[in-house]
Parts: sequence; structure tokens; C-alpha cells
Amino acid sequence: MASISSLGVGSGIFSADLVDQLVAAEREPTVQRLNLKQQRTEAMISAYGALRSAIEALKAPMEALSSPDGLKAFSAVSSNESLGVTIDEAAVSRGSYSINVTQLAQAQSLASSSFADKDTTTVGTGTLTLDVGGVATEIVIDGSNNTLQGVADAINDAGAGVSAGVVDTGSGFRLVISSDETGLENAIQVSVADDDGNNTDVSGLSQFVFDGVTSNLEETVKAKDALMEINGIAISRPTNVVEDVVAGVTFTVSETGASTVRVEQDAGAVSERVQEFVDKFNALQDVISSVAGFNSASGQGGILSGDSTIRSIQSSLRGLLTTIVPGMENSDVRTLGDVGITTDPSTGKLEFDQSVFKEKLKDHPDQVTALFAEQDGVEGIAEQAVNLVTDILASDSALSNRTDGLSNALDRIQDQRDQLDLRMESLRERLVRQFTAADSLIAQLNSTGSFVLQQLAALAPQNNQNS
Repeated sequence: MASISSLGVGSGIFSADLVDQLVAAEREPTVQRLNLKQQRTEAMISAYGALRSAIEALKAPMEALSSPDGLKAFSAVSSNESLGVTIDEAAVSRGSYSINVTQLAQAQSLASSSFADKDTTTVGTGTLTLDVGGVATEIVIDGSNNTLQGVADAINDAGAGVSAGVVDTGSGFRLVISSDETGLENAIQVSVADDDGNNTDVSGLSQFVFDGVTSNLEETVKAKDALMEINGIAISRPTNVVEDVVAGVTFTVSETGASTVRVEQDAGAVSERVQEFVDKFNALQDVISSVAGFNSASGQGGILSGDSTIRSIQSSLRGLLTTIVPGMENSDVRTLGDVGITTDPSTGKLEFDQSVFKEKLKDHPDQVTALFAEQDGVEGIAEQAVNLVTDILASDSALSNRTDGLSNALDRIQDQRDQLDLRMESLRERLVRQFTAADSLIAQLNSTGSFVLQQLAALAPQNNQNS
């Protein structure tokens, strides 16, 4: 950029400020035009972004209804609080079960004889072998841990599927070994290799033997399986959480006694899934009205008013609302209107009567399922909606192409700003050259004028003398 620090010195007319004003005046109309264009483009991108988000939000509830499982919510109720029940909706079916629990599963517990002290009384050395559920774990007892507490700590550190502790009975200390899991299959067997050479007597390490033949430990709590009758069928399981008897149902027992469990279809849960779809659809309509609607009060249309892409999306979605699934032309449930989903003509929004839906689901569950979900290779309305929305959001869709085009327009606007900067820089340099030349010329003229005046002033006395 040419220096203009001395511009105007020769004439007092052409200044750097004048150059700035002329450049600014030339720049301003183009800047205003580009600003307005950029603001509108960014507003359109934002509007398309809001539209995309609303469409994406619509996809999730439609996916939930597009499979038969989505139309088959279940609930389970137990008549007895001591019998808890949970269900896996994907696997459960309707049913009623009479359950009588006669025995709870429990973990085995073994206790040693009494010792005078837990930290100083020695208990012998050798190797303890704990067998729990068919898994054997060897534990070395030597001079570093041959006390009651030392044995307990060694067992706990071994990860043998049992826990050990020392109980102060008031008259001595006893080692207690308990299985970590309930059931007969997790019963404990203890065998030893005693350094004193006798593996079954009651001295040294062999006093902890409990191997099914020799019982030098006392079984204070027996290992038991849970026993119950389900609809008269005897069942036994190693835990109090029974999950593999009735498909999709898990029973958790905490007391013995009789209970009744009913598993029924939960029409309320299904209707809530449909309500979510209705809410998301209506939210989409609000977005469309905001960005593409017409405000009669202000006489202004939305930023995307008249946009063909939005009209196409609206037309496609509305078409689904009146679709009759092939093969259901003569059924009791043919369209969304038959299950309580109707359209308000004045707003384009959906209205949902849950009572109508629940009644139809109760009376015609298979038809309602076929209306929404894919059945025997025929797409229901929800499946069709998922496919439609997927296409609308695809990277090569009209919506994506429109957004990409606007992003490219922003790039072009920036290019125009860069070009404007170059033009203004060129204009500034040209004005500086022109003003500098004019300033120099005026300075020369001023200098010549001063010289002429000086000469005329010098001649004046001579003229006066001659006269």
C-alpha cells in the first residue's frame, strides 16, 4: 500500500481522510449487499438445521414401533411382595402363574472348633485345598500365617469362591468359612496335606478337614437350593433369582409361601410409544410452520416459505397418515385414523385418542401390529416412515443438497469479500497516485505563482521611479 502520510501538503485539499472516505463510499453498497446475502443464507442454513433435527427426532419413536416387539409391551404383577418379578419384553408372553416357594436357596457355612487366640495360637502347617463348585484352590499355610487369623486372610486372598472370618464366641475364637454363592452346587469341601503326616485327625491343619468323609469342621448352615412349584411343576434352582423357568420372566424370592403372578400386555405403555410419535410429528409441524409458514398478522412468510424441498417432505409424511397397508384393505384396522390418530386440518398436527387405541389394541392386537410394524415381508406405516425419514436425511437427499448448496454460497460470499478487499486496495492506491500527482501539480503552480508575484513586486518600485 502506498504511503499517504504527506498527502495534501502541497495543496491542502487532497488528504488521507478524503481517500478513506472515497474508498468507504465505494465499498459500502457492496458490503451491505453481501451482509444481507450472508445473513439470509445463514438464516436458511439454520432453518434447515432445525428441520433436520426435528425429522431426526421423529425417527426414534417410529423405529420403536416398526418392529412387532414395539407393539407388545407387557407388565407383570405379583400378589406377594416377597416374590419379585421382572420381564424381558422381547421374550415374554402373556400368562398367569401360581407359585409356591417351599425353600429358599442358601449358602453353606462351616465353623472350626474353638481356639484360645486368633493371632498367636498356631493351627499347623501344610496345604489347604478348597473345592467349590468343582473348582479346587490350594492354599499354603506356613510359619507366616499358621494362626486362625492368618488362615482366614489366606483364604480371602485366594479367590476360592468362599469368604472367611474369625468369630469371637466369648469363650474362644472360631474360624468361619462361607460360600460366596448359594445352592448345593456351591457347597464347600476342604481337604488338607498336613505337615504332621496325618490328614484326618483333629490336630494340626487336619482339624479343618470337611471332605464328605471326615467332618472336622461343623456345618453351621447347610447349602440349599431354592425349591418351588410353578403351576404345580416342581422346580429347583441354586439361587433365589430364578430366570430360566418361564421365558422372559425372572422371579426373585425372599420368603417361602404362595403367590400369583400375572403377565399381561400393557396397552398403556404401547400407547405412550405412539404418543411420542405424535408429539414428535407435531413438533416437526411447528418447525415447518416457523421456517416456512405465513404469518397473516405481519404479512410475512418464513425464511423458507415456498421452498419446494419442504413441500415435498410435508407431502410425503402426510401421505403416510392415510396409507392403507397392503393386505389390510378389508380389516377392522386399516389406517391410523382407525386407531385414534387423526389430523387437525387447520394446523396439520396430529391428535391422538389413547382410549380408542387401547381398545383397538385389546380387540385386534395382530391388526394393530401389522398396521405399524413389518409383518410377513409387508411394511407397516412405522416401517415406511423410518425408510422415508432415512431417505430424507440421506447424504444425497434434496435436504442435504440444499444445505450443501447454501454452505457453498457462504464460501462464494467470502470469496466476493476477498475480491472486494483487493479492488478497494487497488482503488486506494490509484487515488493516492492521482491525488499525489494533483497535489504535486498544485504545489508547482503555487510555487510559480509565488515567483511571478515576487517578480511583479520587484518591478513595482522601478515603475514608480520612471513615472
